[in-house]
Amino acid sequence: MEKQAKWDFSETNLANFGSNIEKEAHYQAGAQEQAWADPATKVGIEAGLWVWRIEKFTVKAWPKNKYGEFYSGDSYIVLHSYKKNKDSEALAHDIHFWLGLDSSQDEIGTAAYKTVELDDFLGTSPVQYREVQDNESTLFITYFPHFRVEEGGISSGFNHHSPKEYRHRLLKIKLIKRTVVVREVPKDYTSLNSGDVFVLDTGVILYQLNGKNSHGVEKVKAAEFVQAVESERSGLAKTIVIDEGDREMPKFWEALGSSGPIKPASEDKDSDIANIPKKLFRVSDSSGSLTFTEESGPISLSRFDTNDVFVFDAIHTVFIWIGLKSTVKEKKYSLQYAQEYIKKFNRPAHTPITRIMEGGENEFFLKSFEEKTI
Repeated sequence: MEKQAKWDFSETNLANFGSNIEKEAHYQAGAQEQAWADPATKVGIEAGLWVWRIEKFTVKAWPKNKYGEFYSGDSYIVLHSYKKNKDSEALAHDIHFWLGLDSSQDEIGTAAYKTVELDDFLGTSPVQYREVQDNESTLFITYFPHFRVEEGGISSGFNHHSPKEYRHRLLKIKLIKRTVVVREVPKDYTSLNSGDVFVLDTGVILYQLNGKNSHGVEKVKAAEFVQAVESERSGLAKTIVIDEGDREMPKFWEALGSSGPIKPASEDKDSDIANIPKKLFRVSDSSGSLTFTEESGPISLSRFDTNDVFVFDAIHTVFIWIGLKSTVKEKKYSLQYAQEYIKKFNRPAHTPITRIMEGGENEFFLKSFEEKTI
């Protein structure tokens, strides 16, 4: 399976989400997928978190001790099941398919298709999310106490090496909401900012660079991370802690291989999104032809009409809300309209897209009416 340097995620989609798929056929296909159909997995039976990796067109359970660890060359399916009402045993489900930027089109397609199968297996009630590496939704990140993305993947034969052979990398440690996120970033000074902590891993020496405006918890988690790496390498690696601007900065620049001004925290792409106005669009064929029109006025849940489909740009996510009485045509083309909207209004192509059925609104969706930023 040939890897692509970067896939065009603006052209990927939710693989028939919301269209009139042959539900019974999909249920049978989903029921045959042993990754979740085996009663021992407890999928659909109890609350919890499940992660699967796509490996050569198949769905493989990801080890629980690796939950929160992802590789850029892979695609994953993540299921979060929970009790929506404490007074009821009924479960609600969030299904995410996570796409690494170096994942193959085959893996991406398999992840999307298998997500549809899992949706049907659970009764077509889950909320479904497309997650793109480096631009994950806040909800997705908060599932994991630690979130980490590294290069490599199933088809690259990625393995951890001994310290002297270990691949040099630059890692960014950032606090997003209540989760500390660890991402591998390009090994260049332009990846740095004053608001975060960075770890430059050269194999034998780990450089922890504390941005002058970084959070204390980021420094603590970075320290925990390098200690874990040192332990993993049997104590052969050591760590040098450097505060931005101190006299040991030349050591860091030399190890990094480039140097230059460190941008302020406000210029970091992971910082809170500016106060962009939210938008609501209606997808309807009530006039005899399919239209996509912007709704004016304040946006609230009461504006959503059961007879139509709506595209809601909540800034951090573009939601596709499917009315229970919407037509097949409205459902079928809603994703296309959502993607065209993202392009036309110059929203980032990696903006998460979430499909949600009327009656299945979760807290993440409902809070989007009041929040201004992620």
